[in-house]
Amino acid sequence: MRPINETDKALYRRLYCDERVMRHIGTPLTQAQADRAFQTALTQMKQALGSTQPDSQYMNWTIVELQSQRAIGIQGLTWQGDNRHQAEIGIMLTPEANGKLYPEEAMGALMEYAYLRLEVKRIQAHFAARNLATERFVKKLGFIFETEGFSAMDSVVDDTRQMKSCFADPQHYKSQK
Repeated sequence: MRPINETDKALYRRLYCDERVMRHIGTPLTQAQADRAFQTALTQMKQALGSTQPDSQYMNWTIVELQSQRAIGIQGLTWQGDNRHQAEIGIMLTPEANGKLYPEEAMGALMEYAYLRLEVKRIQAHFAARNLATERFVKKLGFIFETEGFSAMDSVVDDTRQMKSCFADPQHYKSQK
């Protein structure tokens, strides 16, 4: 993985405007919306990389397939408020990258980076309950599904999208090496 840069605009647009990619995330963006979101993400990442104490709300990385050097997805961390010890993680892959164990490797590397370099103590993930592929790989990475005060099927984003929520911390994390 590498920090997103100007060359990733087409990838960003492709992911966020694709109905298949967005089916478990939300309504696909228009190209103009994706371009604005990309510029914001790029600005946030440049701010974060240019500071020893990043105060950006999120950071994004491009996932690059080692053999082909082709960009196959993006992943990121998002912080809410001033608590820099807790972040939410997310990942999006191109359809042709699905089913190849890339999420475990890429997200595992981002988790290690977050724990070791960014001093994150807890990483949360939220995803559509019907997204079984995501559920499988977060379990492999050691995420714990929240049950106390939260049923995995209780959080509803809209009438049709039920969400699951889980977390990981350094003691639960399972390296994919």
